[in-house]
Amino acid sequence: MSKAKLGDELEITSRVLGQLGRYCGTSILVRNKATGEVIAEGRHSLFAIHTSKL
Repeated sequence: MSKAKLGDELEITSRVLGQLGRYCGTSILVRNKATGEVIAEGRHSLFAIHTSKL
């Protein structure tokens, strides 16, 4: 992984890895747009709360 400098233009790519009921897994990748070097990569788990339809 590389560092980003002030003024660098970054490209953020995210996607849903899967969904099962109220559980959802996501992935994110942050790259330097000019060089294509990876700045950060992460995963996140979400538990959706169903909202009221009133």
